[in-house]
Amino acid sequence: MKIKNFKFLEGAAKAEGLTVIIDVFRAYTTAAYLFANQAEKIFIVSKVETARKLKKELNNPVLIGERKGIKIEDFDFNNSPYFISQHNFMGKEIILSTSAGTKGIIAAENAAEVITGSFVNIAAAAEYIKSKNPETVSLVAMGNNGVTDADEDNLYADQLANLLKGKKTLAQAEIKARLRSPAGDRFFADETQSEMPKQDFEYCLKLNKFNFVIRAEQIDSDIYQLIRKEVD
Repeated sequence: MKIKNFKFLEGAAKAEGLTVIIDVFRAYTTAAYLFANQAEKIFIVSKVETARKLKKELNNPVLIGERKGIKIEDFDFNNSPYFISQHNFMGKEIILSTSAGTKGIIAAENAAEVITGSFVNIAAAAEYIKSKNPETVSLVAMGNNGVTDADEDNLYADQLANLLKGKKTLAQAEIKARLRSPAGDRFFADETQSEMPKQDFEYCLKLNKFNFVIRAEQIDSDIYQLIRKEVD
């Protein structure tokens, strides 16, 4: 198994083989909590106009998304795992659009298969990849807005690679300590609590809370559906 590391939107476009699109803070943590809270379907799009068009085609969907951390106007929720965890989405169809993570999946046109990356299911991702035993694994750290480094995504890529190689990985407390500052600073500023609450930091770093992976399957050029798959 050859592991390749990429970054940002440009890296997603170069990814091949089984590809992990990594967005710890917060897209693919949010997606995991949505599935845990009974969402029936999750669709991801890179463009706001695609989300609004898709809304008209679905049966009363819930729109979730942000740009630069701020909830998109007329969307129902920000991309916050904590806020999402406080609601039951049973039977609901979700449309999710974010600054980095969802754009990364759309950009990964050369990938043979795409799964999402977040710490809440990193062990499940490793087991899934090992069960598939692909020739090539591409790890794409999406970063901030898909264009600059994000410590949390880089650390995830490092830890997942270690799991795949059978090497030692960090405990949850060590991960939280490394990411508290500067990566986590955005969650602890008083003025951002309505958009990026401090609880998001904790919820994003609940190591291995879920034992499922999230696969992405293409529906249209700017629409993918996320599929929850349990890992034995």
